[in-house]
Amino acid sequence: MPTPNRPELNALFDRPPAEAIDYLQSKGYKIGWDWHQTLDDAHSRAFTVAKVAKLDLLQDIRQSLITALEKGQSLDQWKADIEPLLRQKGWWGKKTVINPEGQEQQVQLGSPRRLRTIYHTNMRASYSAGRYKAMLEATATRPYWEYRHVTMVNYREVHKAWNGTVLRADDPFWTYAYPPSQFGCNCRVVPRSAREVEGKEILSSEGYQSQYSEKIGIDSFTGADVFATRQRFDIPRADGSVLSFSPQAGFNNSPATSYAMDQVLADRARKYLGDAEGLKQVQQVMQAPVRQRAHQAFIDNTLAMGQAQNKLSPVGVLQSEQLAVLRVSPESPIILMRDDFVLDPFGLTQSDLVDLPKLLANARTVTWNEELQQFIYQLDSMKLVVAIEQGVLRVIEVQS
Repeated sequence: MPTPNRPELNALFDRPPAEAIDYLQSKGYKIGWDWHQTLDDAHSRAFTVAKVAKLDLLQDIRQSLITALEKGQSLDQWKADIEPLLRQKGWWGKKTVINPEGQEQQVQLGSPRRLRTIYHTNMRASYSAGRYKAMLEATATRPYWEYRHVTMVNYREVHKAWNGTVLRADDPFWTYAYPPSQFGCNCRVVPRSAREVEGKEILSSEGYQSQYSEKIGIDSFTGADVFATRQRFDIPRADGSVLSFSPQAGFNNSPATSYAMDQVLADRARKYLGDAEGLKQVQQVMQAPVRQRAHQAFIDNTLAMGQAQNKLSPVGVLQSEQLAVLRVSPESPIILMRDDFVLDPFGLTQSDLVDLPKLLANARTVTWNEELQQFIYQLDSMKLVVAIEQGVLRVIEVQS
């Protein structure tokens, strides 16, 4: 089916890269030595480049990519700007360096090939995140998504086999495999209306998912094999054939999905401020697997970094009964947790932090302190304090 020439769709899905820029800017930083130390959802929460051991250099590289997005720089234009800086700071060529374990190690730092990988990986993920959010916003009128393979010289047969395949926009497949799903992947997804998919087979991945463990490398410190969990889809078709797909390690959960999920949650929560059922739905989404994975990645990256970067993760939603006691509604009913709380959690365990969305949703009671402008969530063995600070709800304290 030819793609219809619809100017309004072009304006929606090929708009300036504001969302792509927001995606890069929203990330914290993570110092990583081997590429496999930051996988899957962690990529959507932290910016990292293997073998970059200094925060200032990591900041320089990310800012250069943001500038490339803002100016529309090509790979060659970006390289011309960033390469002299990397050479000046000593991050270039093969060198013997001291790794984070205090051991001497010969490593490949900057090179034309590495710059190409850094540029393409981050640009594709950033544009994908922006496009994914735009597509989510349009699911009311375009509830189907079509996988489109972009032909290239060294194309992947598995990706090519998916060309033209249609699934519902809310199918679990997209939360794991929305492209890019592999280094160098150029595939795209096109939103479709019900009319546009008439006569086409609509596949579903429900019940056809599995996981497997795969060796992806060797730990450069210990020499031990490194394994990663990968998601696999084997979806039956009407003709009896099976269509299979497995995102590459590091892409096992789409970088686009967990970033966009936060934006969609905030938008929906503001929209449903006066809608009790709508707020309950937002709270349920907060506990969905894709959102939980992103929240855990936020915690893991913060602990790995060891310092606050003023980043936030949604952990709860004020419901209608809580909003009713307020004289002035907050900017949003979403409750946020700061990364500094992760580093000083007032006695909460790491498991408690991961489970916070569930704990808040199942609190025994929620009471309002008018004087202090705080909600007190009574959990099984403790109280959690949520304060309204400049119109924003934040978890600030734990009381025994």
